[in-house]
Amino acid sequence: MADVLSSGPEPGGPLRPRRRWTTPLAGALAAAVAAYLALHAGGGTGKDPRAAEPTPSAPTPTGPAPTPATYRLRGDPGPGPAGVRILVGGRRPAVLDAGTGRLAPLPIHIGPVDVAELDHAGGTTTVVLHNPYRLRSRAVAVDRSGRAVAVGQVLDVLPLRDGSVLAENCGDPDGTGPCTLTGYAPAGTVLWRRVEPRPVDLVRDTPYGLLVRTFDGPRGGVAQLEDPRSGAAYRVIGRATGVLGADDRQVVFAPASCATGCDLVLADLDTGSSRFLPENPGSPTVAAFSRDGRRVAIGYAGMLPDDRSAEPRRDGYVVVIDQHRSDAGQLVPEVTTGPASAALPVWSPDGQLLLAVPTDGSGSGRVVAWRPGAPRVTLLPVGLTGFYGLPGQAAALS
Repeated sequence: MADVLSSGPEPGGPLRPRRRWTTPLAGALAAAVAAYLALHAGGGTGKDPRAAEPTPSAPTPTGPAPTPATYRLRGDPGPGPAGVRILVGGRRPAVLDAGTGRLAPLPIHIGPVDVAELDHAGGTTTVVLHNPYRLRSRAVAVDRSGRAVAVGQVLDVLPLRDGSVLAENCGDPDGTGPCTLTGYAPAGTVLWRRVEPRPVDLVRDTPYGLLVRTFDGPRGGVAQLEDPRSGAAYRVIGRATGVLGADDRQVVFAPASCATGCDLVLADLDTGSSRFLPENPGSPTVAAFSRDGRRVAIGYAGMLPDDRSAEPRRDGYVVVIDQHRSDAGQLVPEVTTGPASAALPVWSPDGQLLLAVPTDGSGSGRVVAWRPGAPRVTLLPVGLTGFYGLPGQAAALS
């Protein structure tokens, strides 16, 4: 979610997150955006096949309607941090210079209803273009020089640490297995292929192996490290309903059979040890680690209008948990989001400043900066259009 490019030219000269739609709620948010786009395009709705896992059925609604989640944004206008660049997706994928507010479009063609999901690693930026009318998505890889290479129709794609690209495609039209995983060189040449019996979520290429989440129906699936070429498992991390985010050393995931209001699990990729994070109410959707791994920012999505679960906080919000402290974390002040959207967290390279990208739910996004412990946020002079607050629509570049 917060992949950082510390050196090298900016792709696209001057010109991802999460990123991956790997939780049932994130799938629901993706479906809501697809429905919105399809409605405004005058057509029917589509769905992302990765959002098709069963979730616990909700009880029959009774009593008065719950208070709807609300988008709120306050703070002090001011400039952003110099030298910090963010990949932003949605309808207009670009690189944002947080200091100047300049948006540099990525050198790719985007269709009328495509929504871009971005990721970055090894000097390569991958862009997945989701179309509500198609089960498969179109993928493009952009290298350090700004050259864009079409990867083709995929179910998922991930940039690897060596600059190559891993793409996943499944034989059945509904996105079920068997599935072929293909490694591509930056120029588009096929390096290797292997076949998996069922789809997997491609989460992150780490020093300890490729982090994936396998599908296992109502039991949620398994998060594990494996060899990207052979698929041989190095270490099982745990049973997971969804992965919220990972860096090179840690991963945050929702345990199996978890929907909302549950404890999240933080696991060490090197040792396999894990622990529960402090419990916070709501629907966790995305997580981002600071570069030193000490802090993790977790974005919670606003509750959907027909969700009558007894959650004390229905608005979407961002909380920062400091692993050196034992409290439930610090709430990012003055920022909440409405139904079917989350404020996406992105850390500055020095880990001292958190950038959050909230949306009003109708495609307009803003960028705020917050230093942990500060009473107010800074509202950057940046406006985003076609931005829906889905995981994978914001990632740090430098």
